[in-house]
Formats: sequence, structure tokens, C-alpha cells
Amino acid sequence: MAATDGQIGVSQQTAQEHFFFENQGKSLLAVAHIPTRRRPGALVFLHGWAGYRVGPHQMFVKMARRSVQEGFMTVRFDFRGRGDSEGDPFATTLTTMISDTVAVAEVLTEKYGVEQIALIGDCSGSEVAIGAAPLIEEVAALILWSAPIVGGQRSAAQRAKKSHILHEYLSKLFRRETWAKLLTGRLRVDMIRQALARGGKGAGEEGAAVDEEIDWRRRFAQFTGERLFIYGGNDPTMPAAVRHYEDLSRQADQQFHCHIVAGSNHAFYSLAWEHEVIQTSLNWLEQRYPLLET
Repeated sequence: MAATDGQIGVSQQTAQEHFFFENQGKSLLAVAHIPTRRRPGALVFLHGWAGYRVGPHQMFVKMARRSVQEGFMTVRFDFRGRGDSEGDPFATTLTTMISDTVAVAEVLTEKYGVEQIALIGDCSGSEVAIGAAPLIEEVAALILWSAPIVGGQRSAAQRAKKSHILHEYLSKLFRRETWAKLLTGRLRVDMIRQALARGGKGAGEEGAAVDEEIDWRRRFAQFTGERLFIYGGNDPTMPAAVRHYEDLSRQADQQFHCHIVAGSNHAFYSLAWEHEVIQTSLNWLEQRYPLLET
């Protein structure tokens, strides 16, 4: 396989199963973690735009293996054109990612008899979760890590992100290692230029025309299950995103559940931050899905 699932330890009392499923003529790879003791439903992880099924710094793997110990079945998969799934990586859109999510949910109901699903999305995967949730009858809950704004004005969040990136690069100008890389030709000026021009967006994240047809506000309001938003306190896009989703939740007459990881960046890049995200997510799920009696 081109991509791996890491080497993190897992209990011998649980099973891990790789399987392929078809969607729109492409074969997609998924990994199911199956517990011996069960809670109702399954957790489905949705990776971000440039990622694959392991999630950022293997957070999906870590949470999946923690979750299965607590009785949750979990599924991680690669969207089309990502990881070990077939497809043109440059043809991937939020619309195709939503379609892939609907397809894997159908597999879970048919292959494993799953009756309830919780979607866990990271960054762009959170957008996919919001777009897919009302299309899948079995979805009852969403956990959204660093969710970008959908169905609203992104300009404030994008300006904050671009300003943050500019500040980061300016601070690096005064570091000895930066000048050493410049003098030895190892500094990727082209990548810096692209990052500043795109405001931190990866290639393709600017949005596809087909995605503009999605009525995000309607999708948000149509989903009547619960949502948990988790953001880093030092994520420059957090303030605008939290205000936006709090307003959307109020308009939809739905509760707004949000947790801020103090000091964390957008991707939760520290062991303490990722632990807080995983533990908060699990605690929230465990309150809603009690263990089934055996």
C-alpha cells in the first residue's frame, strides 16, 4: 500500500479490517475497527483536503483505537484521489467527498448492520460532514474539529488566517536557520509565495464551481442531530467561525456545543492538545451512546 496506518499499539481484543467499496466507478479503501463490546452505531472519520485516513499527525488512528476500546465501531477511509483510493486527486471536490461519505454509510448499514452513525470531520472534513449529514438517515451526531465557515462570509476568517501566516513567515526571517537554508538553496521560496498568495489554502481548496450549488445553510438546518465543535484557542479562524456557527445554530433552533482547546493551533499540534481533543470527543459521545447489555 502507498499509505500506512501507523504503528500505534492496539488491544488483541479488537479487530481491524481493511475493505474496499465502490462509488461512481472508483474503488475506495476503508479501515474498520471492530470492538468486542458494543455501543450503538459507528464513528466515521472524514479527513481534511490534503490528508488521508490517518488524520493529522495520526489523530484519527489514535482516536479510533481509543474509541474501539470503549465499545465504538469506527471506520476511517480515503476519499477519492487520496491515500489508497482510486481517482484523480485534482478532480476531488467537496461534492465528491460528500458522495463518498454517503457511499461508505451505505456499506456500514448493509455490511455491518449499523443503525446509527456519528461523523467526525477535521477541517475540510467538517464541511463534508455538514454537507453529508442530512443525506444519510443513520447520522445522529457530528463532531467537527476546526470547521471552516460554510453558508456564510469567510472573509474575516480568511484575513485572520492570512495575517497569521504572514506574521509566522516574518518571524522566521530573524532565525539563523532560515538564512542558512536561503544561502544553501534549501529554502522553498516558491512554496512560501504560494502559501501567502493562497492565504494558507492547499491546492484545490479555493473551491469548485459544483460546490457553489450546495445550499449549506439549508443542509445545516436540515440536520436535526447534535453537533460538537472543537477549535484551537490560537486558531486565527476560530473567533469568526464560532460566531457563525453559534448564529446558525440559533437560527435552526438547535443547541450549540463548542469546546475551545486553550493555546492550541488549527491542527492541535501537541500531545496535550490532541489528547484534549480526543478525550473531549469521546466523553461527549459516551454520554450519548451507552454500552449495550451483553
